[in-house]
Amino acid sequence: MLATFAKHYQTGATIPAELVRQMKRANDYGKGLQVRRQMVYAQVSLSCYSRDPATLDTDALAREVTQRYQPFPFVEGTHFQCAFGHLDGYSAVYYTYMWSLVIAKDMFSQFDRKNLLAPGVAKKYREMVLAPGGSAPAAKLVEGFLGRPFNNKAWTDWLNEDEGPSTTVN
Repeated sequence: MLATFAKHYQTGATIPAELVRQMKRANDYGKGLQVRRQMVYAQVSLSCYSRDPATLDTDALAREVTQRYQPFPFVEGTHFQCAFGHLDGYSAVYYTYMWSLVIAKDMFSQFDRKNLLAPGVAKKYREMVLAPGGSAPAAKLVEGFLGRPFNNKAWTDWLNEDEGPSTTVN
């Protein structure tokens, strides 16, 4: 796709394939970091609400969870949880951000990646998910669209694109 428009402004040479590969690797690394950071937020969120508040040390919790999920060390004295606004408004359900991505990747797997503008699947999505709105539980609308209950296979495949398809489904 990039080769169709990404050209050197003076020579007209298309973007080198090796540069595109390097950009993809950087993107994949960033994707992994983003997922890991979301795991930190979700675990901090859940842990703040699943522990006795009288004994909760949020600094220790943030340190423990960051060290568990991120590939770089926790920075002492930062107290990120103090500015984590979702702890107040979302309570323990921050994980729903990642869960919604899991479901979105599963639904997106129904589309033809070579022809995303093909009207058939988009129309089915509009009619089976968007049009009914809140008239039925979201899981039922998604199941109707997919023809099965949603699962994490497409999300796992997205995370492991260079490693081939996964066999993990839950």
